[in-house]
Amino acid sequence: MGRVRRSLPSAVTLANLACGMLALVLAAEGELWYAGLLILIGYLLDALDGILARRLGVASDFGIQLDSIVDIVNFGAASAVLVTQHLRIEGLRGWPVWIPALLFVMAGAFRLARFNLYAPMGKTAETLGLTISTGGAFVTLAVLSDLSAHRGLFPPWAFILLLLLVAGLMASRIRFPEFNSMARNRWASLGFLGACFLLTLFLRPVVIWFGVTTGYISFGLARAVVRSI
Repeated sequence: MGRVRRSLPSAVTLANLACGMLALVLAAEGELWYAGLLILIGYLLDALDGILARRLGVASDFGIQLDSIVDIVNFGAASAVLVTQHLRIEGLRGWPVWIPALLFVMAGAFRLARFNLYAPMGKTAETLGLTISTGGAFVTLAVLSDLSAHRGLFPPWAFILLLLLVAGLMASRIRFPEFNSMARNRWASLGFLGACFLLTLFLRPVVIWFGVTTGYISFGLARAVVRSI
């Protein structure tokens, strides 16, 4: 029983890896909706494995390293390929797309390496730089939102800027609040979820969550500006 308990978080992490690999294959074949949904499922699994490891008291260096390897596949490579394939369908291809996508993946790898070297013990209320999981989910939600609007929400060049922006935020030293710390107020969390539910009557869920993620990133940037002043 103890062995099963120790292995459960790693099993969830490997399920996340499976989502990332399938997303890569589907994106390469042009199945962008399914690829994007798998990346977002991986985002939920990425949060779940950490919660399980802490609740079960089995957090380990092995789990951290495994999680990082999976993150670079799912939220780095798979998200970048999703964007490049989306732009390819829009008629934009070649080095103007490849270079930002490469910088996006490299910045994500840099952020993971920095976290593994300097990660504080225990759970903190802030992260140094935008996490690669949030960055990958953000660009994925942008693609899915554009697809839901029949490719009429963003011009192709906006995705180039988005990749570069997220790459810069991942490599930066800007401190972003942890989602868990923002959700500690029960009533505020319930109000937020209720508002999201009402918005689904008018907007697609992917557009809503893209807006939520945009708000989160904007809050982190605004707070950094205020602190610097």
